[in-house]
Amino acid sequence: MIAIGQIWNRWAKSRPLITLSLTNGMMGAIGDVIAQNIAQPTAQQTNKTKSTDGSSQAVGYDPMRTARFFLYGCMFGPVAYKWYSLLDRRFPLPLVALGSAAPSALGTSAAKMLAIGKRVAVDQVAFAPVAIGAFFVVMGAMEGKRINDIRASLRAKYQDALVGNYALWPWAQLVNFSVIPLIYRVPFSSVVSILWNVYLSWINSRRSAGVPINSV
Repeated sequence: MIAIGQIWNRWAKSRPLITLSLTNGMMGAIGDVIAQNIAQPTAQQTNKTKSTDGSSQAVGYDPMRTARFFLYGCMFGPVAYKWYSLLDRRFPLPLVALGSAAPSALGTSAAKMLAIGKRVAVDQVAFAPVAIGAFFVVMGAMEGKRINDIRASLRAKYQDALVGNYALWPWAQLVNFSVIPLIYRVPFSSVVSILWNVYLSWINSRRSAGVPINSV
């Protein structure tokens, strides 16, 4: 594991966008594999789905969906890195000088928390709603859906996804922006995204099976 970490660090320093892209893609694929295994019991509430000829067939693992999550993760990783870099430049954290007086240190600490709070607020108000919408649009396009179908998917799923986002991501980003170095923020988000992708896939499977989101 140490050797893998060292290799990853070398790649991240020499080719950050490619490394973060592939890392995010792999995490997205892992999250979807987990999500499909969790979502299968939901689909099995009806036990079977209808095939094109009207007959019934068992619900199974969909490798193409995992491939789409991998591709989307690869596309989103560099975007997230650039966004985090922008937030760093726009809301820099103040440096605490060694040997500074206690009142000065307290003031610096308050300024740091304010900057972190601004990063989280801007991320969740400006970026998260757009990113969630982009997820459903891009995934719908990769699935070959028509524009009207993508719009219908947004109407059906966007609100649930946004509510779920605000239950998880503000807290995750608070940690991300306060203690995680910039180069590791996309991988950290990727790990959290395993849970997030499970949630998104769960929403998608419930809607596709015609099961209300709030039902158990």
